[in-house]
Amino acid sequence: MIDLPAAITRRLRAFGRDERGVISIEFVIWMPLILAVMASTFTLFEAFRQKSLNIKAAYTISDALSRETDPIDAAYLDGMLSVLRFLADSDGSYGLRVTLVRYDANSDTHEVGWSQARGEFVTMDDDMLAGLRDRLPALLHNERVIVVETETEHTPVFDIPALQPQSFYNFVFTRPRFAPQIVWAG
Repeated sequence: MIDLPAAITRRLRAFGRDERGVISIEFVIWMPLILAVMASTFTLFEAFRQKSLNIKAAYTISDALSRETDPIDAAYLDGMLSVLRFLADSDGSYGLRVTLVRYDANSDTHEVGWSQARGEFVTMDDDMLAGLRDRLPALLHNERVIVVETETEHTPVFDIPALQPQSFYNFVFTRPRFAPQIVWAG
C-alpha cells in the first residue's frame, strides 16, 4: 500500500465530507426531466382543450341552423365557417359540411335533401350517407334532421413524438326546431 502524506489524506477526507454543490448537481440532473414532463402535460391539455372547443363549435353551428326559418344560402354558410374559425381558434385548416337528411320509412332509407360544404369537405350524396346510417338517430317517416360535420386541424404546441398534428372531426345532428325542414336557397 502506498503511504500518502498526511496533508493529502486530510484533503481527501474533507472532500468526501463536503456537501456544498449537491443541490446544484441534483438540479442539473432532474430539471430537464421536469421540464419535459411539464411540456408534455401542457401539450396534452392544449390538445384536449382544442378538441372540446371544436365539439362546442359544431353544436353551436348545428343549433343556429336548427332555428332558421328562412332559406340558407352560400353567404350564411360562409358566415358559419367564420363562426367555426372564431370558436375553434386553431391555426390549422377548417372544414364544414351541412346536410339535410330525410328518412323514408317505406324503403327504410335516408336521403340527402341538400348538402353544402366548405373547406376540405365535399358535398354529401346518398352513397356517402348510407355509410353514416348507424350514426343517425331513429327518425319517423318523412322526418328531417340537420347533419353538421366540422373538421379542424390541430398542431401540438411542442414537438412531442407521441403527439402528431391531427384533425378533429365532429359529427352532430339536430332536428329543425321551428319548421319541418330548412331550405337551401339555390
